[in-house]
Amino acid sequence: MESKSSSLIAYNVLEKRIIDSGFCTLCGACEAACPTSALQIRKEKVQRLHDCSEDLDLCPICYEICPHSEALLLRSLSFVADAPVKNEALGYYRKIVLAQAVDPKLREQSHGGAVVTSLLKYGIETKFFDSAIVSQTEPENPSKPKPAVALVPDDILSAIGSKFFPSSVAKAYGRAVYGHGKTSIAFVGVPCHVLALRKMEAWQHKIIDHLKITIGLFCFGTFSLNSLLDYIEEKYKIKPSEIKRLRVSSKFEVHTENGVTQIPMHDIEKHILPSCRTCTDFASELADISVGGAYPLPDWSTVIIRTKAGEDFFYDAVANGVINTWVIEQEPKVYERIIVAAMQKRTAALKQAKEMEEVYGYLPALMLRETDALAEIKIEDIMAKDITTIPQDMTVKQFLDYVAKHHHISYPMINKQGEAIGWVTLEEASSVPKSKRATTLVSEIARRKPVAAYTDENALDAFKRMSENETGRVLIFDRANPKKLVGIVTKTDLMHTLTK
Repeated sequence: MESKSSSLIAYNVLEKRIIDSGFCTLCGACEAACPTSALQIRKEKVQRLHDCSEDLDLCPICYEICPHSEALLLRSLSFVADAPVKNEALGYYRKIVLAQAVDPKLREQSHGGAVVTSLLKYGIETKFFDSAIVSQTEPENPSKPKPAVALVPDDILSAIGSKFFPSSVAKAYGRAVYGHGKTSIAFVGVPCHVLALRKMEAWQHKIIDHLKITIGLFCFGTFSLNSLLDYIEEKYKIKPSEIKRLRVSSKFEVHTENGVTQIPMHDIEKHILPSCRTCTDFASELADISVGGAYPLPDWSTVIIRTKAGEDFFYDAVANGVINTWVIEQEPKVYERIIVAAMQKRTAALKQAKEMEEVYGYLPALMLRETDALAEIKIEDIMAKDITTIPQDMTVKQFLDYVAKHHHISYPMINKQGEAIGWVTLEEASSVPKSKRATTLVSEIARRKPVAAYTDENALDAFKRMSENETGRVLIFDRANPKKLVGIVTKTDLMHTLTK
């Protein structure tokens, strides 16, 4: 028989909406934060060890801090929202730079810029933090990640390499606090992991006071461990124990002693976890520092600095000769690839979210959704009035160079009379073959009917128009003079307003 208070316990909602629906990514935040130690990650699933309603009359925490619930999203966003730049593809940030470890051995080991490894190693050696939460690999199954509390530099080095399967790093964070007594912790994770920690911060959970810095990793999605490994073994005759390294480039690469097997991405997309298919965050938008690849530069990483804490730590490492940096504006191809990847993930996720809502009757966590609060906000109070436009005779090559320098990803296009006649985005521009970019004009690829709103409408009107037209922005006109462009509102502007 159900206890009197069990209906008020959040686990019941967590189980129904997240666990049983397959949205859980096993981050372990619920286990780390549970006040009665009722939850535990076991055998690739959240297990309830005992009925927590016997100890508590009301407890919302496990559901609210789950990165796949709708709770606390905007409050979590507030931790990075004081950054000066609002980019609709990459989120809030202070700076974007290219970086690499000064130590060539670390770069060779990591097959990249080794920025995360260098920062963690430096942080522990200088006692900037006393431990770091990372994902190592299990000796008997090198492809399977194992969350670990790194206490010395050697622990950091054993965690080098990308991980593509669920890792309960938030659980390891709890272990660092309760089991090791650590009080100044660096945390490394993919977007959902970082969101879980930010939700704990918004919830003001007692263990979050021990968090020193968060480093988020760029992420296309996480695969179901057993499902993908079974597929690789069946189709390519590669056993999990034979896998030395996994890597994503244009294809999914499986490295073994016998060489490299390349698998087309579309062949393995069905093995991506359901919640990852609806995740709009590519660049770990809530981290202090976000780090990802810098293709086509093989020995560099892209670093997005989002908070003052992240900026201070990163540039301390630079000043002490641990990290080299380079100006990303000098490498427009790198910036273009990152923006396109972020926008593609966001677009696909929004489409998947709608489809999943029809199946499950539950909308996966989205940072911005329709709310009556938007109806109380006037467009003229939040629109960006300092509008940068581009002429219709600009070439695609010129446009891409301009985007890399100014970091906006879309611009109104104007005619010779100064009237807005279209909208040009980096997505359309990047689809033009490189050999034709110098001779193709933006007027040939522009969206000719930009989505519009008026100064006398409200933010809810703008949001509905964005949703109906599957776009992230609207142009704002003066109703008295419909051809006069007076502002722009993006979804990021709407989120920024709601956080305040």
